Amino acid sequence: MKLNERSVAHYATCNSPPDKTGFLFKKGERNTAYHRRWCILKGNMLFYFEERESREPIGVIVLEGCTVELCESESEEFAFAIKFECAKARVYKMAAENQAAMESWVKALSRASFDYMRLVVKELERQLEEVQEEARSSQAKSKTKKNQTGLRISSASVQSASITGPCQEGLSNRENGVSWSKPSSVANGLSEGCAWDRDCNVRADGVKPPPIPPRRKTNGGSLESPVSPGTGCFSKLHDWYGKEVAELRVEWLQSQ
Repeated sequence: MKLNERSVAHYATCNSPPDKTGFLFKKGERNTAYHRRWCILKGNMLFYFEERESREPIGVIVLEGCTVELCESESEEFAFAIKFECAKARVYKMAAENQAAMESWVKALSRASFDYMRLVVKELERQLEEVQEEARSSQAKSKTKKNQTGLRISSASVQSASITGPCQEGLSNRENGVSWSKPSSVANGLSEGCAWDRDCNVRADGVKPPPIPPRRKTNGGSLESPVSPGTGCFSKLHDWYGKEVAELRVEWLQSQ
């Protein structure tokens, strides 16, 4: 692979933020001694400079498709190797200043290739799909619970209406919620009492309907004609019409 030296040098020294920087000891290809180099990691490229203040890099390692392995030699402390699958590819040996720096560089270099980033992106996409699926399932469960709650409320309303309905229908045909029963004996054409309707004796809320007020009795005396100018009291008018109704009721009861 051929690289444009000017473009590479510009990319190495431009203001774009690096992934990692620091000093490493690099083993030469011909001179097998280790040389201290200032290294800058950007993307999948590892640039190394002769000094930290150098304006241009003296070399670059393209890390795509590489593997980073620790060196087992005891003479090479904190050393690791950058290897490639190609048989003729060069093996780069680097060494850090201490154990922590070595672990940090090995981790950063191992994650520098685009193949690794592709795997990371796939894993993140998979996790995102799982989160979205959990969110959809939780929303579906929430909607199901709301629907079930609405059904329970409507069912309770229907049951309440079925309980209170007949009673309310009966109340509409009764006076103050009470139906008059046929008296066993009739005196003066008036019923002596009334009996509660047991079907609607107690409402659904447990409250009894109010009793019917007692009928007012007259204190005696002659009753004037309701069309007479001298009849100005409401109680007299009430008793006059009530007498006629009582007579008609007596006649009806006798005919039964």
